[in-house]
Amino acid sequence: MAKKNNKPMEIDLSRKKEKGFDIDVNIKVALKTGKVVYGKNQVLKQLRENPYKMLIVANNCSEDIMNELNHYNKISKTNIHIHKYKGSSWDLGLACAKPYMISVIGIHNFGDSDLKSLINRNN
Repeated sequence: MAKKNNKPMEIDLSRKKEKGFDIDVNIKVALKTGKVVYGKNQVLKQLRENPYKMLIVANNCSEDIMNELNHYNKISKTNIHIHKYKGSSWDLGLACAKPYMISVIGIHNFGDSDLKSLINRNN
């Protein structure tokens, strides 16, 4: 007969799930704690007066809007980072907790979010 092992089983509880960067969560944090403007009209209106630190643009944003954003980026004194969001404008609207499409988000202040790390990754 086989002997029973009376040793208690050792369970490794030190396994931690390492989460990658989740832009949706960071957008929600920036909306709550920072200064964020969303919507094409609002972003373009304020872009002329006060440049943003970063712009997040939906994947299906029209060429006209992208050309206008790039134009303002070229003529502004500071270089504005434009991040292409992986999802559509519906997805970007849901990331902002809004039930409608949002094509552009302008960020003046990041707040407690880690969105600033997107600038460092792409540079």
